[in-house]
Parts: sequence; C-alpha cells; structure tokens
Amino acid sequence: MLNENNITLETKTSSRLALVSIFTVSIFLSASLLFSVQPLFAKLALPLLGGASNVWNTAMIFFQGSLLLGYIYAHLISKYLPLIGQAVVHILVMLVGVFFLPLAISSGWTPPTEGVQAFWLIALFGVSIGVPFFAISANAPLLQHWYSLTNQKDAKDPYFLYSASNAGSLLSLCLYPIVFEPLFRLQEQTHMWSLGYFGLIACLLATAIYAQRNRRENFVENVKEISKPVNWTKRGLWVLLAFLPSSLMLGLTSHMTNNIASAPFLWVAPLALYLLTFVIVFAAKPLVTTQQIGRLFPAVIFAAIIFGFVLKNFIILSILLSLLTYFIIALMCHSRLVDNRPDASRLTEFYIFMSIGGVLGGIFNALIAPMIFNGTYEYLIVLLLTYAAVPREIKNGPKRAKSIVTLALGAIIGFGLFSVLDSFKTPFTVAALAGGVVFVYALSRVQAERKFAIANIIFLCGFVFGMPPFLNKVMGKTQLQSRSFFGVISVKAIETPYGLMHRFDHGDTIHNYQLQDPALRKIPLAYYSNGNSFDRALQAVRRKHPHINLAMIGLGAGAMACYEKPEDDWTYFEIDPEVVKMAKNPAYFSYLSECSFESDIRIGDARLTLQGLPDNSQHMIIVDAFSSDSIPTHLVTREAMALYLEKLREDGMMFFHTSNRVMDVASVIVRLADDAGLASRYISLSDFEGQDYAEFHGPSRGVLVGRISDLDESIGNDTHWVKYEPSHHVGLWSDDYSSVLSTLLSAKAQRKKYDVRKQPEDD
Repeated sequence: MLNENNITLETKTSSRLALVSIFTVSIFLSASLLFSVQPLFAKLALPLLGGASNVWNTAMIFFQGSLLLGYIYAHLISKYLPLIGQAVVHILVMLVGVFFLPLAISSGWTPPTEGVQAFWLIALFGVSIGVPFFAISANAPLLQHWYSLTNQKDAKDPYFLYSASNAGSLLSLCLYPIVFEPLFRLQEQTHMWSLGYFGLIACLLATAIYAQRNRRENFVENVKEISKPVNWTKRGLWVLLAFLPSSLMLGLTSHMTNNIASAPFLWVAPLALYLLTFVIVFAAKPLVTTQQIGRLFPAVIFAAIIFGFVLKNFIILSILLSLLTYFIIALMCHSRLVDNRPDASRLTEFYIFMSIGGVLGGIFNALIAPMIFNGTYEYLIVLLLTYAAVPREIKNGPKRAKSIVTLALGAIIGFGLFSVLDSFKTPFTVAALAGGVVFVYALSRVQAERKFAIANIIFLCGFVFGMPPFLNKVMGKTQLQSRSFFGVISVKAIETPYGLMHRFDHGDTIHNYQLQDPALRKIPLAYYSNGNSFDRALQAVRRKHPHINLAMIGLGAGAMACYEKPEDDWTYFEIDPEVVKMAKNPAYFSYLSECSFESDIRIGDARLTLQGLPDNSQHMIIVDAFSSDSIPTHLVTREAMALYLEKLREDGMMFFHTSNRVMDVASVIVRLADDAGLASRYISLSDFEGQDYAEFHGPSRGVLVGRISDLDESIGNDTHWVKYEPSHHVGLWSDDYSSVLSTLLSAKAQRKKYDVRKQPEDD
C-alpha cells in the first residue's frame, strides 16, 4: 500500500513538473520572441526616417497598442469559449501570422517629409508585423488563464507565470545588443525569429493538450465565479500605476537616444529595467516589499531630476544614474500594481487595464507631447506626477483616488498652460504665474494625508519652474525653441565681448554660433570656422577644382554657405523641416540669406533625396547629419557609401564629420573607405589659441575619403591630416549590420591615440 502511495505521489509530482515546465517554456519563448522583434524591426525601420531617435518611442506605441489588442482578444476568447475552443482559435491566429514571415519592411512605403511621420510609422509596423505580433502578445494572459483552469494547487494564483514571461523578455532584450546585433546580420536575425515562431506554435499545441488533460474537476467554464468586487477606482489605479513607468521609460529613452544614437543598445536599457521590475514584483516571493521601496521617496524623485537635467553635460554618468533612479521608481509603481491585483478570475481584465496604462504612456510621450510642448518636458511632468501619486502611505479609498486625479490634472493643465503661453513668447513671469495658479488651485482641492507632502510638492514645482529663468541668465535668452519628430532645436541669444551672438543647440549639443554685428555676420564659427576641419577639407578639394559641385548632408544653421562662390553649385539636404525654417529666417541666422547663392535645399532623408542628383556630378559630398551626439547609422553604411560614390565624380572626395563625445565614428568611416577601395585621412583640431574669436571655434574631428592619388595631391603639405588605424572593435557597417556598442568600447582608446595633437607652430 505504501509503495502504491509512493508511486502515486511520484506520478503526481512528475505530472505537475511536466505541466509547469511546458507552461513556463511556452510563456518564456513567447515573451522572448515578442521583445526580440521590437529592437529588430525598429532597426529595420530606422533608415526610412533618418535614424530619428523618436522612431523607437513611436514604435513603442505600436508594440503597446498591439499588446492591448492581444490582451483584449485573450480576455474575450477566455470568457466566451471553452478551453478547447480557445486553443483552436488561437493556434489558427498564430498560423495566419506565418504568412508575414520572414519579417520585412512592406514594399511601396515612402516616408512623408513633414508632419505625420509618427502615424505613418505606426501604419507601417501594422501592415508589416501586425498579425504575428498581435498573435504572440495574447499568449501571456491566455496561458496564465489556461493554467488557472488546471488542477494544480497554485492554479488560483497563476501570476507567477508573468514573472517567467518577463524573464524571457528581459533575456531576449539583453542578448540583442550583446549577441544578436554584433554577431548576426538583420536577415539572419529575421530567419532565426521565424524558426522561433514555428517552435512557439508547437509549444502552444502541447500546452493546450496538457491543460485539457489536467483540467480541474467539477469546474464549469464561462460561469461567473464568486470573486472580490473590483470598482472603477481600483481600475483607474491600475491604469495610473502602469502609465507612470511606461511614460518615464520613454522619456528617459528620448534623453539617451537624442544624445548618443538611435540604436537598440540604448533602446534596450530602460525597457530591460522596466521588465526586470515585473520579474521581481510578480515572483512568488518578491525580493522587496512596497513599503521598503517607498522609504526611498521623495529622495529618488529629486535624484532623478538632478541626474537627468543638472548632470546632463556628463552624458554617461547622467544616463547610468538616471537608469538607477528610473529602476527604483518603476519598481515602486509595479510593486503597488501587484499589491492591488485581483484574483485569477479577473486576471485577463487586470492585464487589459494594465496595458491601457502602458499605451497611454506611449501616446503621451510619442504623440501628444511633441505636439503640445516645444521641449522635452514630459519626463519632468511625469516625475512630478509620480511624486504626487505614488510615494505616500498606501491608501486606496475614493478620497485618495480623487486627490491623485485632481493633483495630476492640476499638474498637467498648469504645465500645459505655462508651455503654451511660453511658446507664444508671453513674459516668463506671466506664463509661470498662470500655470502656477492652476496647480495651486488643484492643491487646494487635495485631501492629503500629510501637510509636509504638499510643501514638498510646492518646493519641487518651484524648483522646476524657477530653473528656466536662471538658465536663461546663465546660458542665454531663448529666441526660438522648436520640436519635431526629429528632436528639439533652440536658438539662444548671449552677450559676448564682440556683441550679441546667437547660438544653435540641437538636443544638448551646441552646433553653431553667429555674431549679430552686421560687420561680423558672415564669419563662420564653431566646427565651420576658418582653419577648422570643414574649411581644410574644402580647401583640399578646391586645390583641384576651384569651382565645385557640392552636396551638403545636414544644413544646421547654414554656416557652410560662407564658403560658397558664385561659380559653385551647392545642394543642401536636411531631414528636419524645423531646421530649414530656422536657417532660412534671418531673425535667427543670416548665413544663408547673406552668403549663399540661390540655395537649393531639399527636405527629406538624404538616402532618398540624394537619389535626385545626377550620377558622377559632385566634386564633394559632406556628411554632417548628426543631431546632438546621435548617429544616423544608415548614413554610414556600405550601401550609403555606394550611393555617395554613384553621385561623386571619379576624382571627387567625401568628408565625414566625426565629432562625437562618446563614440568612435572615425573607425566606422575608415572601415567603409577600405571596403570601397579608397584611401582616408583623419583630422582632429582643438587648439585655436591666437586666432580671432578662438573661444567660439569648436573642437572638430573628421575623415576625408577619396582615391589615394587625389588625396595626396589635394592635402599637399597640410600635416593636420593623418592616417587613422580603425579600432579592432569596429567592423564594417552595412544596412544589414551595425553595432553602436563597438564604437563606445573603442572611443576612449582611439581619442587618446589620435586627439592629443595640437596645431603646428607654423599655423
């Protein structure tokens, strides 16, 4: 009898192990495919929109929206169909997704030049990968629901499987920039993903069979079970607690991608931390409690503001510390979310409202914020909202919810009113007062638990609203601030020993200056100053061709126009319409209006608009398309180089601007030149002592590319040009392969090797 019991026990244990294993493997594989396709397909789409950093945030709207639709679909079929019916329908939906494999950009889609890039991109994602992504997105809640129908002891609380789901997501995201991006080409990645998709279909079929065989006895599906009531206050809390970390994640991503590069390496970090918090809080035994995390507030909010804004000139340090504070904030939000989860009978409903919060975070950051704000204020707004909504004692009554909503609306409306008035050049004091009145009124309606919390919020808002006038005094008065899909540009007026000067900022990087004295307005400054790298590259080409046809990729403030001659034929290519408007307006910069001869400016991505130039027509092509320190990777690939060579005369040359604070772009260019059978020379200038306006000459690096005989003849005795040995970390980039991580690894060593040189005495 004892032996029979032991055999029965062993059989049950083995059966349970097999059941849990197949569910875990299925949900893990599903999540891995779901989150590996995000950086993969976003990278496929990057070349279509100039490598804009907002591509990722817009892509996230599609991904989050698809998740929401998948959760709704899972909720509906789990509510109205028996287990067998759910399995049949879902596997059929998965099979429909097979017709969209391997993943690829749908043909015939040309990006718009103005206004609707975000909506165009969402539509492109929908027709290209919408069906397979939708099918996979339903797996997490659906598989948890199937498990809740089994006869296992823990079936009543299947949320632990969501931890496995996010572990798979986290692993795939972390492996992408470390393994898949540097080791496999995009085509290879898409084929690997297709194999995983077929494997998932097989796993789902096995899971459905196991779930049916191990169904709970005497359980009648589609009959409403007795469960704890869920009111709309709690549903609203689910949405809010999902919205906050989602919005903050995208705000932090924008900060990083605007200042380094639009690359999976940087997209992945905030999203990976976001998923890690889910792994922690949904675990059967969470590592930390909500109360333990809550002790870090409000200090963590202040730290996030300092790390993200005050230390922004120290890019790497700022990013690392901002990621740390974001992780703590997201952990707090998601911990509270888990504390308020319903029982298993409302599992799919819970995920729907959680997904709604995530989608709203994406919509606010990627669609609404760029339309209503002329700067990246959304990150700051949501930090304030998080401070107001999350850190205090955990009380979820109606008064508490009403206080949160009132305070949130007051913060959003007040800041929105301030931004609108400020954009119409209303005096700062008036704009701040108007926004402040709205927020203070909201505060007066809040039934707060502790008075000092209100005082902290007021102080925090005072700090935020008080910073702009202080920065205006220190960094110059803002003449223009504009935001588009491609980033934020601004023009500031500063006083100098030479009189008033305008400065052009793109993101956090200074790109150009112009003195406003009429006698000095035609003097190019920054990277484009006399004797700097652009000037020397142009001089090299003019030694062979006094009158040149030149394609300038990247307009900036238009300072290069100062080097035009009447007999030249110059064409400018600029992807951001806001930059063109700024450069053509003499109230901001007058380089084009005073120096250029019938400027031909073409708006759109250079890989597309450059096609309009005749082949073999250009003496020189200059690539200067970086916004802030972000690299448009598709402009520095083998395919891009082939396009440049088509448009270049046989004895023509190319100059690539490689100045960057954190990456070794020069190695990328030299690899491309070597692959094309061309020679290259590197220049790095930083010492302008003794020259006119030396304090406004920007340190500059660049690579000149051409045939060896043409380079030697053109450079002559200019010893600033040196041969550059590319780093062994950096491989040959193509549309099918690039790795920003490799340029980060090599940057410090390469600069130490090549950038210690100063200008020779004879200069």
